[in-house]
Amino acid sequence: MLLARARAIGIRTQRQFRLTFRGLTICVGACCGFAISVLTELHWFWWATVPFALLVLAAIAEFVLGDQLAEYSYPIDTERKLRLLEHQLGIVAVQTLTEKLQRTIAAFQACDTGRISGTVHIIVELAPSPEARVRFGLLQLTNYVGPYGGSKGRITTLEKGIVGRCARTGRTECVNFDDVAEYRRRMVEEFGFSREETEKHTTIARSYLAEPLHLAETVIGVLYFFSSEPQVFPLAAGRMDLRSTGRDFVDVLKIVSIV
Repeated sequence: MLLARARAIGIRTQRQFRLTFRGLTICVGACCGFAISVLTELHWFWWATVPFALLVLAAIAEFVLGDQLAEYSYPIDTERKLRLLEHQLGIVAVQTLTEKLQRTIAAFQACDTGRISGTVHIIVELAPSPEARVRFGLLQLTNYVGPYGGSKGRITTLEKGIVGRCARTGRTECVNFDDVAEYRRRMVEEFGFSREETEKHTTIARSYLAEPLHLAETVIGVLYFFSSEPQVFPLAAGRMDLRSTGRDFVDVLKIVSIV
């Protein structure tokens, strides 16, 4: 929930998260210090223990929990890869990936390409959790091309969604939904999301396509497209065209040392 709220207000990197968290704890600490001084002047010593306790909790949050929360939600590796993409070749690399997505969408046949959005994800190592010392997830490298979708920087685990399924299987994955009810039911039953998570999803899409990006025999990322038009995929996408597009994306990622 904390990560979702942070992203909702535009916090998408570890540095932004850490500075925001530190600023909040400093504000809480300053208010508590002021309250303690006022209550002490009034000789309300027992009441002064309340802001003192809050001050202690804020200090613990800043010096003990802050770095752990930031590292867990925004792994350093995530920011490193984003920096490599955006700064090593600058806007040229981002434009190259965006243009390739646009050309891929324009090449889809027998459908309304104006209703299709797409992006590219790459597999990254996440911070360990109590359940697993080694964890991997999918980092969205570009803003969505097309009329729908969010911005870059989003991280999902390999256990969730059609993108996660594609990364696990290493095969092209397609799924179509007749209506919102079917979407929400299958997201829970087949794609690893909870009902609460599914309620927060955009439900305008009806047809999805995920194409794995291979480096040698290893899956290193996923091309992801969805359309608000029903039953678009897989028929709209030619297999050879998708594979060629996938190789082009891998070449760009290799040039900027992302993979």
